Amino acid sequence: MEFEDALKNLHKSKEFKDWKKTHKNSFLTYAFIMISEEVKKEWQIGYYNKGKDTISTFTVSEKIHKNPDSEILKGEGIKELDPEKVKISYEKALEIAKKLQQKEYPPHTAEKKMIILQKLAIGQVWNITYITKTFKTLNIKIDSLTGEILKHDILELFSFNK
Repeated sequence: MEFEDALKNLHKSKEFKDWKKTHKNSFLTYAFIMISEEVKKEWQIGYYNKGKDTISTFTVSEKIHKNPDSEILKGEGIKELDPEKVKISYEKALEIAKKLQQKEYPPHTAEKKMIILQKLAIGQVWNITYITKTFKTLNIKIDSLTGEILKHDILELFSFNK
């Protein structure tokens, strides 16, 4: 299921409509999906609650589930997502990321993929993180409107001090 469909399903649900009645000042702040053989594909869609300084997250798959609210880490700079600026699907973003990985980081293939749609200082992005078979994390930020790769880097997943 694409993000746009997940968001539509969420907004039509009784769970969301009931929640929204008491959270009128909340706004969409992120969407997350993990791609892995061991994990069921389901969207986590989060809304920032201004007055309470918390995040309300909904799990969207065949059913809609409201998770307990969580506190935010101070200094994160929570920004509002604009669904109208999502013209690149997460699957297209994954294709772009895969091409970059094969060209720039060929030995570092993905074991798991975490995809977050979020707004950062560099813009609204698909923030894709590969947990690689070489025990590294490959992070690729792709503009959700244009598909342009804005940033990419690879880091050690574990470091051992000698």
